[in-house]
Amino acid sequence: MRPGRVVALVVGIVMLLPSLGLLFGGLALGAGYQLWRDGDGFIDLGSTRLATETAAIVAGDADFDLDPGPPAWIWSMLDTDLRVRADSVTGDESVFIGVADSRDVARYLDDVAHDVLVEVVGSRRVIYRSIEGDGPAAPPTAQPFWAVSASGAGEQEFRWDVESGNWSAVLMNADGSEGVIADVELGVRSGAVLPIVVVMLAIGVLMTAGSVALIVFGAAGARDRSAAEAVTSPVVHDPGDIEHT
Repeated sequence: MRPGRVVALVVGIVMLLPSLGLLFGGLALGAGYQLWRDGDGFIDLGSTRLATETAAIVAGDADFDLDPGPPAWIWSMLDTDLRVRADSVTGDESVFIGVADSRDVARYLDDVAHDVLVEVVGSRRVIYRSIEGDGPAAPPTAQPFWAVSASGAGEQEFRWDVESGNWSAVLMNADGSEGVIADVELGVRSGAVLPIVVVMLAIGVLMTAGSVALIVFGAAGARDRSAAEAVTSPVVHDPGDIEHT
């Protein structure tokens, strides 16, 4: 077999697996996005009950930090929206949810006892880090620094166009009182999913077709060589098999 055909066969085989991965990955992503998103285009990330005896629960550096991270144009290109819903479990308190620059949140809750959300395990187990401080906080609804927020009785919701920066999400009672308990549900939507699916499928199809072509080209060389060897190989007869007339 010629060296070029050997190289083509090896390259085709090596390329085939990632090519199929892109192809089937694109199909899975597209199908999942169509099946799992709701009427508003959001994919539900699940609901978790958050509770604290303090004045606030903050999802900060460990869970909501976008800086350091991709530049602003990346978030603009991804066109990602976050939906947060919160519903007070007791029904007696008006709930507040908001997103703000982490530095503003830190100043606001300075010397106020609160919990920082560290990790959510499944839908029931939540790990917090307690920050010591005093009692009730000033009402969050009176603060001017929120990028987006919602408050009131019953289920509250906000939608936020995600952007680069160092952000924190905060769950409180609307009056800043201690003892917060609410069911929080997250959803995410991205206008970049379908374009990504199209690109993955296009690249996957092209790479798969190229891999198959290389494999066929290389394998054809092996068949040609086998056929040539069969034609040129001498035929040796046993003297006893030769018939004389």
